[in-house]
Amino acid sequence: MEERDYEESMPVDIRSSVDRFEEMVRKQDACFFDVITFEHIVNFYEQKEQWKKAIHVMDVAISQHPYSPWFLTKKASLLIYFKKYKQALELIDQAEAMDPNDVSLYILRSDIYLEKNQHRRSIEILTDALRISDQSDREEIHLEIADVYEDWDKYDKVFESLKEVLMINQDNEEALSRMWYCVELAKKHEESIELHNKILDNNPYSYLAWHNLGHAYFDLNMYEKAIEAFEFVTAINESCDLAYRDCGEAYYKLKLYNKAIDQFQKAIECSKPYEELYYSIGICYEKLRDYTKARGYYRKSISVDPKYCDAFFRIGETFRKEKAWTNAVHFYKKALRIMPDNVNYLMGMAQGFYNLGEIDPFIFACQSVMALNQRYKNKSDYEKLVGFLIDLECFEDAIQLMDFAALEKGPVASYAFMRAVCLFKVGERREAIAWLEEGLNSHFTKLKLLYKFAPELREDAVVSSIVEQYK
Repeated sequence: MEERDYEESMPVDIRSSVDRFEEMVRKQDACFFDVITFEHIVNFYEQKEQWKKAIHVMDVAISQHPYSPWFLTKKASLLIYFKKYKQALELIDQAEAMDPNDVSLYILRSDIYLEKNQHRRSIEILTDALRISDQSDREEIHLEIADVYEDWDKYDKVFESLKEVLMINQDNEEALSRMWYCVELAKKHEESIELHNKILDNNPYSYLAWHNLGHAYFDLNMYEKAIEAFEFVTAINESCDLAYRDCGEAYYKLKLYNKAIDQFQKAIECSKPYEELYYSIGICYEKLRDYTKARGYYRKSISVDPKYCDAFFRIGETFRKEKAWTNAVHFYKKALRIMPDNVNYLMGMAQGFYNLGEIDPFIFACQSVMALNQRYKNKSDYEKLVGFLIDLECFEDAIQLMDFAALEKGPVASYAFMRAVCLFKVGERREAIAWLEEGLNSHFTKLKLLYKFAPELREDAVVSSIVEQYK
């Protein structure tokens, strides 16, 4: 709620109490307020995010109601916001002396240690809270424990904590909503399937349980079962856009692209359009080789997010598949302006320049890929670039690139034959034969590369006799 809206909707007596409190502060008068009024006043300042004023209210409240633990607790929670943990802990100790069985004090103390990244201590406190809690508090405590383990990146423990919540209350929406990504990170798919099937036995209309079940099946590559679960979700909750999207992803995995498109469209119909959905539809149309429609949806994703670089790249890819190289290079460049260190984009542009016969830009793109691949460990990119250079008869550049790649990434099976090709082409037969023999000795199956780039060598008597020796 906006600040002005909050003030306008606020009851007159609360507004009057706030005015009376502020008047007291200005005049430094003494004015008594009851507990409920103090609660309203501090809530007013919290809503306006005036935290220091809220703390001052609590100071006055504590002075007037020294035996009310709520004010001590409230002030402690406000001090945590300012990272004044020592003062907050002192107030919690005071409140605990008044009410040692108040579970909220344990949770607040745990929050402090979580803020300090002392996860183990935070868990110990919450475990103590479980010992004194009744059934109604245990849901909340287990959710708090899940929060700590999630911050600690212990997702197997997050799963167990959320499971405890659902054993108490199978309809707990927070636990159900958090479960699917926790299962994915903890790789608890089989356990998740068992858990959610039990929940669904008792409540077959829990769309969140069906959604979690679908995700578990999806991650196990059981796409038909995933689709069945997601369809139950949408039958129960027709406006669940995530279920339509996930169902579309499952159909995509099954290569049922038209059905995937249908699900993605339904997701769009019941949510605000977002770039990933348009992009997914574009991918499906690209798989169906309807490149015009694919580009249309990629453009829609860009209209939502003008910096969606993958969409620019995919448009370039559709033009590449149509061999419209000028257009392809244009969109590869657009993608690179947004993400200039993406190897895939550079490789696309290099291929475009290669097919356009623009040698200098091609060489520049190759050099850029070489520089980036020092970080990205991708041998296949080098091999592709070497092949381009050989086709362009840039044999010295190809040899130089292979030397660089071998230095950076280690030996590559194909390089011996590709180097032999280059050396044969420039007339260095003795050295070429030496590299041919090295290739035959270590990776005979790669021999096809020799004939791919130099088919005339099939008729070379010397080469044929050497190859025969290694068969």
